[in-house]
Amino acid sequence: MKRAKFFLLFVVLMTFPMIQNCGGSSNGGGSSSLLVADKLINEGWDAIKLGNYASAKTNFEQAMSENLTEGQRVSAHSGMGWALSKNGKILESIPYFEIAAERDNEAKVGLAGALIFRHQTGVDYVRAAELLGNMPPEKFAAQHSGLSLSAAKVHGLAALSYALAGDMEQARIYMNKAAALDSMMVGTTVDRLDEAFFLLGWKE
Repeated sequence: MKRAKFFLLFVVLMTFPMIQNCGGSSNGGGSSSLLVADKLINEGWDAIKLGNYASAKTNFEQAMSENLTEGQRVSAHSGMGWALSKNGKILESIPYFEIAAERDNEAKVGLAGALIFRHQTGVDYVRAAELLGNMPPEKFAAQHSGLSLSAAKVHGLAALSYALAGDMEQARIYMNKAAALDSMMVGTTVDRLDEAFFLLGWKE
């Protein structure tokens, strides 16, 4: 079982991108600080879309120094988490995802992926499964195209989380849903994860 877990972890780390709720309106107040923050947050998400993760990090850092609305605070922290994780600094992304995940589903996905990557103890796997299962994946809708997230991928990540947490019943349920959502795509992330489940005997 331990070897199977390491194999599946390798598959997901190789195939899931690390793996925006812009909510950052100025809420009509006209405050220059809110407008500046909005601009910085939007530029940060644009930079992520272009793959300029260092620039995105700078944008979100600057935005977080402004007087933010709650929506802007969530978006800036989620963006910072994604900028860091996509730049290979996955462990550093966790505190930012923790803040944003209270209100942002994309941040929950990022946090779940980061916890699986960290896997200090089995608690990380259980928490990742709970984060995604409680969302639930059926309610996930991507807000930022630069993250390359989809409902199928989120279902697949939920399946992986449950499998690593030892709940094979839920793992199979979510893997079947992921495969159904991604049924027309050959060679995709979900397709490879589905194949890994089959090879490990976790799915018939």
